[in-house]
Amino acid sequence: MAFHLGCLRALDDLQLLEKIRVLSTISGGSVIGAYYAYSPDKSFEEFEADIRAFLCAGFQRQIAIELLKPQNLVPGMLACALAHVQDGIGIFTKRVPPIPRFRSRTDAFEAVLHRNLFPGMRLSARRRRDLEVIIGACELRTGTAFRFGNERSGSWRHGEIVGNEINLSFAVAASAAYPLFLPAFDRMFSFRKNNAEKRARVCLTDGGVYDNLGTQVLEPGRDPKYSLHSFPCDYLISCNAGHGQESGLAVPMGFGTRVKRSFEVVHRRVQDTAMHHLHGLKQSGRLRGFAMPYLGQQDSSLPLKPSVLVPRDKVIDYPTNFAAMSVDWIDALSNRGEQLTRALVSTYLADLL
Repeated sequence: MAFHLGCLRALDDLQLLEKIRVLSTISGGSVIGAYYAYSPDKSFEEFEADIRAFLCAGFQRQIAIELLKPQNLVPGMLACALAHVQDGIGIFTKRVPPIPRFRSRTDAFEAVLHRNLFPGMRLSARRRRDLEVIIGACELRTGTAFRFGNERSGSWRHGEIVGNEINLSFAVAASAAYPLFLPAFDRMFSFRKNNAEKRARVCLTDGGVYDNLGTQVLEPGRDPKYSLHSFPCDYLISCNAGHGQESGLAVPMGFGTRVKRSFEVVHRRVQDTAMHHLHGLKQSGRLRGFAMPYLGQQDSSLPLKPSVLVPRDKVIDYPTNFAAMSVDWIDALSNRGEQLTRALVSTYLADLL
């Protein structure tokens, strides 16, 4: 979020934010992206002040308090136990777990978002300049993308959610539910596909599992017949808070560290593939231009190096864990985002300035 804040600050200063028509968000970027889009009456300065306050406070403590409330503690423990029992039974019986996971840390996260960032807001709420907003998640049962939008939500496998009366906080929490720490939302929705309605159960987790840049809905050549969301564009700016190449210092020996490391490797490979694809679209002329401010960018590879650059090595190991952040860290990460955005936009999107 802090890195994205700097990217947005640069785009605002360059007067490019007002030209953006579609905002596609993924994972932690969905928190700041949705707050930007759905705070139409706030100036950018007010928006930035709010984000800084959220980062200074963090979400960990608030989620913990939510979980410890009497109405959440016992049901949450019961839901967790049932989930593990049903998983174990399902391995041997091959049956679908009959009881949905009804309370979890992700529900607590959603409650915090709903109370502090998006009170009473639905996806259809008023947005800045009527931005089209797409919030990406991943549906684990079918292994496909599941996207929430201000006009429609759903997936190509299930179709469109009937009515789209969904809380903005739910969409953002689903998009940011990093699966190693936050359980997937287990929900039933009514879908419409090919003029027929049906009820279906979905398990929604972090959108980065499927599309870690959120750019698929913006790619040219996307067939609207097979997608609920298609916004082919001429210019694309992808703010990427990924860490990039690993240091090689970690030695994952135990089961937990092996699983975590394997997930991170797969996650990064999906992201690398998307990055290469964008380069191919530009080289083929299907995109007129794109820029990717990238937290993990190797400083030596920058086409235009700022005179005062927050170096990669200073910020690359900062964790993504919802903890409270110091002002120094917010400044370091946001300043790097701002510096990279200015350098890359001025080089690759100069005709927009």
